[in-house]
Amino acid sequence: MKLSHDLGASGVKVKPNGLPKDVPVEKTLAQIGKALAELGDYAVGFGQEIRLEVHGKDTSELPHIKTIMDAADRDNVRVCWNSNDTDLIGAGLAANFALVKDRLGHTVHIRGVNQSTYPLDQLAKLLVEADYQGHVCLEAHKLPAGDRVAALAEQRELFMNLVTEARKSVKD
Repeated sequence: MKLSHDLGASGVKVKPNGLPKDVPVEKTLAQIGKALAELGDYAVGFGQEIRLEVHGKDTSELPHIKTIMDAADRDNVRVCWNSNDTDLIGAGLAANFALVKDRLGHTVHIRGVNQSTYPLDQLAKLLVEADYQGHVCLEAHKLPAGDRVAALAEQRELFMNLVTEARKSVKD
């Protein structure tokens, strides 16, 4: 926390990475939430946001993330949406997003806009509807070879086109 603060950063990301098979799920989720609450309390003194990334086998399911966040219950402990395929299971993207939209942190992750089957157009609309004010970060590990700056600029343009269309549909 101190290093993040000293560097001028606004927060740190933490990742749950799965559920142990020999521990009840609810106990593990509560334990993660309690640990996040302690971390959040410490981070307040440094002006830091704790960003729980939607991550890990089973822990990436949004109902589990909601349970963790309910246990954490600190204003500075937030969710880093990660654009996982698990966002689409169960009740679907909109319902899963609704579970945590009021707890989104200042970072959201997407992957290549034109390289994924993830419904980024729907995510853009949900973010617009939620009046999301944070940063959308591109995990750019699959950019084409060549001019990386041009490839990043293309990704930004593609995503901003989705946001523009989402804003139009929300205003209508």
